Amino acid sequence: MKKLSALALGGLALAALTTSSAPLHAQSAYVPAPGRPVAAGDDASSIAVNPANLGFLPGAELRWTMAQAGAGAGTTNGHAFDLGLPLLGLSTGLRVDLLDVGTTAGASASQRWLRWALATNLSDTFSIGTTFGWSYAERRDLDEQFGVTTGLTIRPFTWLSAAAVARDWTTNADRRYDVGLALRPFWGRRYAELGLEASIHERTGDVTPRATLGLDVPRVGRLRGEVSVRDLAASPDVMAMVGLDVNLAMLQAGGGAIFGGGDVGYYATAAVRSYREPGLPSLRRVARIRIDATPGVRKHVQLLRRLWRLAEDRHVDGVVLQIRAEPASSLAHAEEVGDAIRLLRASGKKVLCHLEDAGGRSLHVCSQADRIAMNPAGGLRFAGLSSQYMYYGGVLDKLGVRADFVRVAEHKLAAEQFTRKDSTEIGRQDHKDLLMQLEGIYMHDVGGGRRMPLSTLRKTIAKGPFIATEARSGGLVDVLAYDDEIDEAVEEMMGGRARIVDDATPSNAPTWWGTPSKIAVVYLSGDMVDGESQTIPLVGIRLAGSYTIAKALKRAREDASVKAVVFRIETGGGSSLAADVILREAILTAKAKPFVVSMGTAAASGGYYASVAGGPIYANRATITGSIGIFYGKVDLVGLLGKLGVGLEQFRTAPRADAESLYRPFTEEERAELGVKVKQFYDLFIARVAEGRKMKPEDVDAVARGRVWTGQQALERKLVDHIGGLREALDDVRERADLPHDAPLVEFPEDDDNLLIALAKLAGIASVFPQAGAVPIVIPPALLDLARGLAPFMVYDGTKPLARLDLVGDVSFGGAPATVDDELP
Repeated sequence: MKKLSALALGGLALAALTTSSAPLHAQSAYVPAPGRPVAAGDDASSIAVNPANLGFLPGAELRWTMAQAGAGAGTTNGHAFDLGLPLLGLSTGLRVDLLDVGTTAGASASQRWLRWALATNLSDTFSIGTTFGWSYAERRDLDEQFGVTTGLTIRPFTWLSAAAVARDWTTNADRRYDVGLALRPFWGRRYAELGLEASIHERTGDVTPRATLGLDVPRVGRLRGEVSVRDLAASPDVMAMVGLDVNLAMLQAGGGAIFGGGDVGYYATAAVRSYREPGLPSLRRVARIRIDATPGVRKHVQLLRRLWRLAEDRHVDGVVLQIRAEPASSLAHAEEVGDAIRLLRASGKKVLCHLEDAGGRSLHVCSQADRIAMNPAGGLRFAGLSSQYMYYGGVLDKLGVRADFVRVAEHKLAAEQFTRKDSTEIGRQDHKDLLMQLEGIYMHDVGGGRRMPLSTLRKTIAKGPFIATEARSGGLVDVLAYDDEIDEAVEEMMGGRARIVDDATPSNAPTWWGTPSKIAVVYLSGDMVDGESQTIPLVGIRLAGSYTIAKALKRAREDASVKAVVFRIETGGGSSLAADVILREAILTAKAKPFVVSMGTAAASGGYYASVAGGPIYANRATITGSIGIFYGKVDLVGLLGKLGVGLEQFRTAPRADAESLYRPFTEEERAELGVKVKQFYDLFIARVAEGRKMKPEDVDAVARGRVWTGQQALERKLVDHIGGLREALDDVRERADLPHDAPLVEFPEDDDNLLIALAKLAGIASVFPQAGAVPIVIPPALLDLARGLAPFMVYDGTKPLARLDLVGDVSFGGAPATVDDELP
């Protein structure tokens, strides 16, 4: 798109070159933009000053400028109106100048100029633009003039911008060429900006040097000044300007004085924009965020960043979270949202949660707030944690399908789900232990947030689920309020009147020029497979392809603007080959740049394998990790084919030629040989972990054996380095890379969720990501877990070893209490 824009722009300029125009007696005139350097004026006035800068316009802008000064000041008097619009890959603008133009007889005349500008920024560091202008006047010598001005701006560093502008270059007017540099000496930030430039007149050879200075005035706006010297070779004449721009939200007003040749004048400007610059404090407010759907992996990060931003906003006094769906898809994600709420409170903000039909994760998150309100007709569907594991051996037997698997490590339970009708005693105990660990984390956080002793909280929760009045009586919520009463609840919490506004991500003018130093967040999300990432429709399974993730890591490593990498892992594993391919790229990236791993809901088995690249590992307490083990196998479909009446004949040239066929079981000899190979893959897994974690192989094996650990347990066993979420991982990598706290984030690989959801809606089917809650699920919920459980047979090649966590149907944070046999002590 940008290349096409550049071609179109070049074509228009060439057309202008060949367009006949009336002879010009002087260069085309315009109302000046005081204090704005030719290399850095990124507002709508750039239509006249340097059209290339229009390509860097942060948002739409409507601007008015007026200048009035005596002839000695050497400025053009009049009014100018600019409208700038950044479009997809192309920016455009219109400008009207209403001028009082001096003549050779000393009189003045009215002249109007209409200008149209086009610009394209071919990258964050380079832009080119052209302005076409037409004049209108009653005097014939001022009427029907035509001028073309073309500029280019390059910003190789965040602190340096360079520009060149050719004015009226298609006519026989007094062509002028402007060249300039602009510097931001304070680490590339906009606090201070110095412009040095020169204007060269082709006909006379005169050179007019000009210097500009811009200084941000905290909580006000920007102080501007400029000095230029005319007739430098003959009788130098100094012109100066000083003024102030005052910013309030998306409005700007400014003005100042113009000096020169013994005359004093003034200028004024005002603008309405779709973006903001630093200026007057906004009115203090309480920000409202509504959560209508449970966030998926990336939307969860978006929610965290939104809450972090509000914590830093000095104009926000409080936050209201209107929660209409579970605010997190797992307990680990709930930990991170709860941490963001605590950060808000530590920053002096009050936080209120409003619930309707809530579940356990809503209670966990909101227990960290100052107050919890609930709709009087709502309720809390929570009575403790439970987990479900499905076993498919029985259903496969009925279908005539035999699952034939070999595993290493007695705690590697994934293979059991396909070969048995229930768990082994080891499996039952592991599942219970994991649930007990998660319950301990949950109770600790909710009890601490609600200031409720653990024994009291246990007794209270055992009485669930709750209607609203019961939740309030039990101390799980503070107040009952309908939607229309939320404002009253907020004002009661704030202790007075509060201005409540819906939170929206602000569009701010860029802090840096060009391409600033960034942090890349690389996501490993979904079942790990060989090849490219893809999605299984309807059942909502995201497949993380080894090629896709490896390319994302390589891109982050080779991008010069990326100074550090956070590897965000959200997977229970999958193909062991995919894990090794991804780990290799992660190791290379960790050697090249500061590299930190952040574990989300799960980073287990192949997900843990990919995490041991050498950088520090952060895990939430409730992160599911470990599961260091391998299994390998296939399904034998002969029985199913027989039930369907399908006959089968097989031929082979060697005894093991069809060993991996889906139409016969392994022989005992093949199973024995397979066991040897699986042990070799397990030893490789152990070796990778030992190398990455700087542990002895025997010490890794002692905490491996397929055992699943929470993040807290993994820390005790040296499998991770720190307890913390994405916020702590980002803080760590910023410090390692010596980056500022507001260094921008870039995400790899590109997310295709929105496109897939849109296509699903168009097709009239369920969302491919049910967690997003975009559209109803077509598959009945009772069958959805079964469909997901059997999906690996569609995904994984039976000839590949797998490093995969056993599939948890759900860790439930709601519903009735578990049966006696399954209750935890």
